[in-house]
Amino acid sequence: MSEKISFIGAGIATSYTLIPLIEKLLMDTKRVDLYVIDKTDSFYSGVPYGKSSGETVLLINDLKNFIPLDDHRTRLKNWLDKNLDELLQTFMLKGGELSKAWITNNKEDIYSGKWDDLYIPRFFFGRYIKEQVGNQIEKAKKSSHITIKEIKKEAINIDSTENGFEIKFSDESTLTCDKVVISAGSLPNKKLFEANKKIASSLKYVNNLYQPTIDENIIDIVDVITLRNKKKLITNILVLGANASGLEAIYRIFDQQSFKDSQNSFTCLSTHGTMPDGKINHDKLTAFNTLNLDKLKKLENITADQIAEAVNKDLDLAEGLKLGAASTVGIISKGFGSLLPKLNKEQLIKFACNHGNQIGRRQRCAGAHYLSVVNRLVEEAKFAQIKGRFENLKLQDDSFKLNYYSPEVNASKSLENFHVVINCLGSINLESEYIPELFKNLFDKKLAFINDSKIGLKIDDQLQASKNVYVAGPMLAGNLIEDRALWHLEHCGRIIWSSDILANKIFENI
Repeated sequence: MSEKISFIGAGIATSYTLIPLIEKLLMDTKRVDLYVIDKTDSFYSGVPYGKSSGETVLLINDLKNFIPLDDHRTRLKNWLDKNLDELLQTFMLKGGELSKAWITNNKEDIYSGKWDDLYIPRFFFGRYIKEQVGNQIEKAKKSSHITIKEIKKEAINIDSTENGFEIKFSDESTLTCDKVVISAGSLPNKKLFEANKKIASSLKYVNNLYQPTIDENIIDIVDVITLRNKKKLITNILVLGANASGLEAIYRIFDQQSFKDSQNSFTCLSTHGTMPDGKINHDKLTAFNTLNLDKLKKLENITADQIAEAVNKDLDLAEGLKLGAASTVGIISKGFGSLLPKLNKEQLIKFACNHGNQIGRRQRCAGAHYLSVVNRLVEEAKFAQIKGRFENLKLQDDSFKLNYYSPEVNASKSLENFHVVINCLGSINLESEYIPELFKNLFDKKLAFINDSKIGLKIDDQLQASKNVYVAGPMLAGNLIEDRALWHLEHCGRIIWSSDILANKIFENI
């Protein structure tokens, strides 16, 4: 009798679990039926690397930092060399001036296979991983003991049964299985605006840059800009958030001719009032030391709070020297990373839940391809940055009005006259009333529990939220896996590592 295992979510975490799991099953005789469930068409690439993100945006990290695991990166580089002509042809066809510039500027490295320092187009990786999973699935189909079925539906509920679980879908159909893997990716965006009346065709609000796809949203934005250009009206674009999504929005819109045809502009609101950093200042770095972290190295008993406090003090010192994250991220990360083994399990979990992401927000880095666009906009007086916390967005007759809290004046402020608004402020947490129905039901039925990070699920040493309910991907945030503290699972290197461990756990428990 076959064991039935269902994966809810078909993104990168599921891909990197399936590849080693199928490999192990092929060398065994265990009979297994695998079900891969996703509500979108992004099977095995997920939102970041599939159709939703388009074929012209680049990685936020260079390849060696995107996939720090040498063996996995080597396989990807070999695949890139083999498929180079087709990949570049698609990139050129879909892209504009910036895509051509990327190829021109990196031509020598591209054609000599020097990929490590390049910020490659994201869809390159999406196609690669989809092909790798596809190859494994084909091997499995040729076996006599493994079956795989893909199901394009939205899972909204899971019930425990006498023999396992029953998954319920939004179309009221069901599926029974013995094990479930929750691999549903990141939570939805915070919804910042509800229109109480129809928005004029000369305005546009985008709540999620990748839904339905980035290409469709860019087309809609271009239509608004083009319409306003014809009427000789300037388009002021407000980007809420200075993270990777915010940079991508600016990058893609800047590459549109309609944006360049008039004195259109960007304004970016973010908590710290700065864009991610991309340039290492080697001269100033020689004068920087992690004085506060170094003091902790001399102590035997330390806490998560002490490490976090020391990190923030050292980052303050760096800011005083006008050193950005690109210069300090290595030395800071190495500094607190060397202290984490001194923490007991309770303190490690506290660091993962309460401090890791907060530190990460002060260490945002990005490639020169994104930041050069921002610099060009600044030089052309088409870019403004605001330090503050979003409060609300109001629709006026012919524009949007932003209300935000400014820490500089310790009061609320307003800015008007925005015509395109793009929400890149990030996701809700698991305590929000707007979490997906699947998670509401998991919590109500005590099949899963929220950990103290509020963005991840509690797991045991088998990576289970409860018996036979496994967790993969971003929902592992705020946990220890093999004594390693994880606070951010939207990084491909961590996903590969944790998914390989999960594949072992699942295989051992079949």
